[in-house]
Amino acid sequence: MDSISGRLQPAALTLLEAWSHLPRQDGVPLRASFDPLSVARILPVISLVQRISADEWRVRLAGTELERRWGRPLTGLNYADVMSPQVTVITHREFETICSQPCGSWSLRHLELQSGRRLETDTLRLPLRASDGSISLILTSNGEIGTDLQCRADPSQGVVTVVEQHFFDIGAGIPALNCVEAMTLEAGRITTPAPPPYR
Repeated sequence: MDSISGRLQPAALTLLEAWSHLPRQDGVPLRASFDPLSVARILPVISLVQRISADEWRVRLAGTELERRWGRPLTGLNYADVMSPQVTVITHREFETICSQPCGSWSLRHLELQSGRRLETDTLRLPLRASDGSISLILTSNGEIGTDLQCRADPSQGVVTVVEQHFFDIGAGIPALNCVEAMTLEAGRITTPAPPPYR
């Protein structure tokens, strides 16, 4: 956590503080204990995804700013329907690791939206337990860092690039996997270690 604590933007800091104060069951809070009103100021950039299967992560909640960025409703969609195949593969790996370790994740992402707008976000992800006790929910903030308003509009654009990613310890250790490195290895067809077995 020390490696990224100085880099967290306001939305990420707010979410981390709220999550850190939740009662935990074996290190991970129950979804029922999280009150969205505790982070009312940043709700527009908050999302919640749920693991349905290894290849399906469903968006259960998406803030209004997130939907504005993508130009469509996101709640109810399969995460793979939103991202490119390359980013989906690496993000699914990130999701599985967050839930199986369990741990937190922070990443710096570059977005090129369908409107042509370009921006960077710092993305903080934290695990939650579902009502059945499984660690199958991920709470995320996607705070905007900056924008490039001079870019030319291109309706075909809707690109996410994961520039940097780090896992951090929430009490169960830190996995060796780094998602950006794993993406590079996947592109080179080098086998990477699988995340720990899913709980």
